[in-house]
Amino acid sequence: MAKRPVLQDFVVERDESRCVACQACVRMCSNDVHSYDPETNKVESDSAKCVGCHFCESFCPTKAINIKRSASQFRENANWQYRDIANLVKQAETGGVLLTGMGCDRPYPVYWDHILLNASQVTNPSIDPLREPMELRTYIGRRPDRIQWTVDSGQWTANKKQSSSIQHP
Repeated sequence: MAKRPVLQDFVVERDESRCVACQACVRMCSNDVHSYDPETNKVESDSAKCVGCHFCESFCPTKAINIKRSASQFRENANWQYRDIANLVKQAETGGVLLTGMGCDRPYPVYWDHILLNASQVTNPSIDPLREPMELRTYIGRRPDRIQWTVDSGQWTANKKQSSSIQHP
């Protein structure tokens, strides 16, 4: 397996004089940072897997574990911070895009706060009777096939004729 160019973010320091190899850290860690070797009766740690949750540190009965942020960084760059380079490498390794959400500790922009909606485009049906007429008439029954108009002494009348598909006996 190729070695990652990103340095580890955290260093797991274990005080061997205090560690009693109880394996509480092995059971508690969900990232498999700690492993127990029964031949040497020692617990070893892989700092590259540590995410800095301090769970093992808080559950160690003898307080033999200390999690510290790693002092190793990439070379200083005016355009790219260490966190930016680390995020790019994670995206390249996994093929995914890092997302942010509630509780994120990074100052990523929140695009939902800057969305502008034009309310005239989303309003439907219209509530403005001056610009769009509103129909209040309700027709009950089937739609007529056609409407014929007749004029009787200056009065227009609609003759609605429906074709009936029901056969009467």
